[in-house]
Amino acid sequence: MFLYQLVGFKYGFRGEIVQEQKLVVYSDFICPFCYIGKVNAERLQQEIPGLELEWKEFELHPEGQPDAKGPYMKQALENVKYLAKEYGIEMRPEVLTEVTSDSRKALLGFEFAKEHGAEGSYRDAVFHAYWVEGKDIAEDHVLREVAKQVNLDPVKLLEAIENPVYHNKLRASIHEAHANGITGVPTYRYGDMETVGAQPLENLKKMVEIQNDKEQLNNQMGLTCGPEGC
Repeated sequence: MFLYQLVGFKYGFRGEIVQEQKLVVYSDFICPFCYIGKVNAERLQQEIPGLELEWKEFELHPEGQPDAKGPYMKQALENVKYLAKEYGIEMRPEVLTEVTSDSRKALLGFEFAKEHGAEGSYRDAVFHAYWVEGKDIAEDHVLREVAKQVNLDPVKLLEAIENPVYHNKLRASIHEAHANGITGVPTYRYGDMETVGAQPLENLKKMVEIQNDKEQLNNQMGLTCGPEGC
C-alpha cells in the first residue's frame, strides 16, 4: 500500500536539496509482528548508513487484549513461530497464550524514556522482557526492572506512568497515528511510501531504494519550455 504525503527535505553542504533518510515505524509492544518488524528495521539501518528510525506508539488494544486462547490468537501464534524462524529472530511466541498484558503502562514509560534520551534502550528492553523472557509488561515490578536496565530512575518512571502529563502525550501520539490513517501495526513510512506488516529486510530495502530513486529523479532540473517561452 502506498500513500502520498509531504516529504521532509534538508539542504546539503553545497546547497543541494537532499531528502531526509527517516523510516517512521508505528508499533506496539504487545504486537509480535512489531517485534519482528523492529529487528528487521534495525537490520536495514545497519545496511543503510545515515538511515534514521523514528518510533511512534500505537495502542493496539486500548479496550484490552483479545482472548489469548481464541482462534485468531491461535493462528497468530503459528504465524509468529514461522516468521521468527524464517528471519532468525529469538522470541517466545508461546507467551501469546501465557501472558495477556496490555501495553498502556509500557507506552507511558516510553514517553518518559524519550524525555531522558533512553527511548532506544527502553524500547529494546521492553520488547525483550515480553517476547523473549515472557514477562508481563503491565506489572510495575517488570517496568522497574526495565528502568534499572536502561539507567532510568524506576521510582520516577512509575510516577510518570500515573502522571496526567504523560497520559496526554500518549493520547496525542495515538491521535496523530489515527489522523495519519494508521489502522494496524507495524506500519512503516519512508517519504511518501508506506508498507504494513512484518516485512522482510529485502522489502524494506526496496521501499527505501524506490523512494530515493524517485526523489533523485524529481530533483534533477532539466531545461524546459513554458508558456512564456524557452
